[in-house]
Amino acid sequence: MPNHKPEQPDAPQKSLSEIIRQASQEYAAITRQPTEPGKTRQQPGETRTTKKPQQQEQEPPAKQKRTPLRILKKAAIAIALAITGTIFTVILTTALIVNLIDLREFNARHNKLLELAETLETEQESKPALSTEPYAEPQQPQDAPEPRHISAFDAGMRDINPDYICWIKIEGTEIDYPVVRGEDNEQYLSLSFFNERNGLGALFMDYRCAGEYVPHIIIYGHNARSGVLFGGLRRFLGERYLTEHPIITLKVNDRIVEYEIYSARETDITDPAYHLDFSAPGSFTEFAERNGAPPDAAQILTLSTCVSGNNKDERIIIQAALR
Repeated sequence: MPNHKPEQPDAPQKSLSEIIRQASQEYAAITRQPTEPGKTRQQPGETRTTKKPQQQEQEPPAKQKRTPLRILKKAAIAIALAITGTIFTVILTTALIVNLIDLREFNARHNKLLELAETLETEQESKPALSTEPYAEPQQPQDAPEPRHISAFDAGMRDINPDYICWIKIEGTEIDYPVVRGEDNEQYLSLSFFNERNGLGALFMDYRCAGEYVPHIIIYGHNARSGVLFGGLRRFLGERYLTEHPIITLKVNDRIVEYEIYSARETDITDPAYHLDFSAPGSFTEFAERNGAPPDAAQILTLSTCVSGNNKDERIIIQAALR
């Protein structure tokens, strides 16, 4: 007999109500599953990728409440700033007015002095002879009963100020002034040639430049913004200006001594150019060579002024050698 497999009994068919009940149970189980951050619940039969949640925007800080104390503090700060600004304005305005007054007085006095100088030159019997002799201070010999000759020009200047030493001039520039020498290098910083208090001061020779023969002369003056006194020395830092104004003249007791400029530079107070002690043999020759003076220079003249700025030690110096 042929082999026959036993027939499997038919599976019992589910009713429609059972199928619906099973589906609802599966759906409820899926919906109860916890979801991870950044993922959405997956629907049955779906595969879905979700985007990462965007960072939450930072909320602006809450505005501070305008309490009476805070308002009072702001008002106090505003008042303090207003007072400070007013004080600064007053100080600046006062300084400008003082400088303007000093400049007007200086110019008025100096114009009268130039007229007097011209009158004294005209009254002289003969013009001063050009001399190549170094500057030497007029002195009275110890055994002479009468004082040494002093020119009418020098006598007239000394009647105004006994500290008068010489007259300095550079043709084509505003430098045309008397030079004094005080007891120290502070006296004429705020004292005019007429012995009057003035912020511009006067041109003065270093108090150590005294004696029968002075190998190195230093003359100081303020760097005035208006250009008076040594306010124009900065122009000599330009090669063209220096070439056009190379000669400095000193009028000393009926003599006119000429110096030719060989150096103009910006430096400071430590520069060897301010050296004045030449007691050691050969020290002046060494000094002249070190400063670039022409060979065999018999005397050196240095003009010195400050530099506008925060550094009070900076200087502009002009150096010239006796022709």
